[in-house]
Amino acid sequence: MSATRNSAYIIAAQMSLLFSGAIISFGLGRLLGPGLYGQFGVVFAVATIINLLITPGIMQAVSKFSASDKKQAQAIAGSVLKKQFIISMILALVYYFLATPIAILLRDPELADLFQFLTPLVVIYALSAVYGGYLTGIGKFSKQATQLIAYSSSRLILTFLLAYFFSLSGAILALPLAAFVALIYFAFVSKIKFAEYKTASLYKFALPITAFIGLITIFLSVDLFLVKTLLQDNSLTGYYTAASTIARIPYFVLTALGMVMLPAIAEKIAAKKDTKQFVQGAFRYVLMLLIPSTIMISMTAKPLVMLLYRSEYAAAGLPLSVLTIGIAALTLSYLFATVINAIKPSLSAATAAGVLVLSITLNLTLIPRYYLVGAAIATTLTSILLMLILFLIVYRKIGNPFNYSSLVKVILASILIFVIALQIDLQNKFFLPVLYALLWGIYFIALFVMKELKKEDFKRLLDLMPQRVNGFF
Repeated sequence: MSATRNSAYIIAAQMSLLFSGAIISFGLGRLLGPGLYGQFGVVFAVATIINLLITPGIMQAVSKFSASDKKQAQAIAGSVLKKQFIISMILALVYYFLATPIAILLRDPELADLFQFLTPLVVIYALSAVYGGYLTGIGKFSKQATQLIAYSSSRLILTFLLAYFFSLSGAILALPLAAFVALIYFAFVSKIKFAEYKTASLYKFALPITAFIGLITIFLSVDLFLVKTLLQDNSLTGYYTAASTIARIPYFVLTALGMVMLPAIAEKIAAKKDTKQFVQGAFRYVLMLLIPSTIMISMTAKPLVMLLYRSEYAAAGLPLSVLTIGIAALTLSYLFATVINAIKPSLSAATAAGVLVLSITLNLTLIPRYYLVGAAIATTLTSILLMLILFLIVYRKIGNPFNYSSLVKVILASILIFVIALQIDLQNKFFLPVLYALLWGIYFIALFVMKELKKEDFKRLLDLMPQRVNGFF
């Protein structure tokens, strides 16, 4: 199966997660109000940290080792599954007792019970990581994607159903319940059984990846935690949660490519084949989408927040305008790290650790002075620094990850829509989708005129679509 079709499955699943997550975030923001929504944002950030500390490292390791030895793939996965079950039970117990100290550290003891509701997620995510890695490793991207879609759908339904009856507590309980539904699906389609296999090298590979992604996830949330701790205002925390949620939309869409890129890059490095060309091709599409979307969100931040949430959240506009730039840099950082992780994962983890310390320091300095904008500036500055460092590492390892000709054309087309957007005075937030459609249309026309969009790009787009649509065109 082609990398394009594999990407299509993962992107479709990621879009499902993004779409359902967006509806949940915007809906809860309206349903709960800024105060309770701020508390939800903090608890959800902890759930995200649990997920990304436990899932991606093991998933990518199982995927890599299963792909390298498909005859033993089920034995490898079965052995890791057994170990993950034991490890996760211990970690779940540790997390349960840490929930109260974490809540006290955040100066909100009410959060302790909500944190404890997340305890089952430790075990569920640990097991799901093995199933997901196994399916990806043996090329069953469609089943992996179906699981993600099942999770996103069940989470959407359960969140609003339980939030309607039990408010904030119900919205939090929906997270482990939906994850459990997805785990049942994984177990059914994978049919992995406990087994014995030497997995020391697999865990050795997974550890630095887990460290990097865990550090990046904490990096993504440390500003929110410090806004909550230093400002002691749930409404302000709610506004910053809204800004963070919108700013991360491009991040969650584009970093999904990392799931496909890592095994592909590892394979090309092992075979000593056109790694640089593959990476440049992937980053070409990333930049083509990331740069204009960052400009549009940053320039229309206030009306966008008011449209997706409500006018009460207008205070999130300025932080969003700044934070969007930082999250764009973090998106590139994550994808640079994906390339580095296929070569030497410890490099990306060590870099992320150093930048995280700087981020905490800047947040502690700027939040008391500039409140939400201070948090956004701290995250943006440190994200740009992380991006530059990881870019230099990639450059030294495989060469320039960017095609300069494509980069210049994308920047020129983005400057064009930036200049046009400056001339438009948006009086009504409901016209915002029309403005976005207009700017995207002009942007792609500009790329076509500059011959950056080619027939091959159209063919790849068709390959992402179902067979019937592809055949029609």
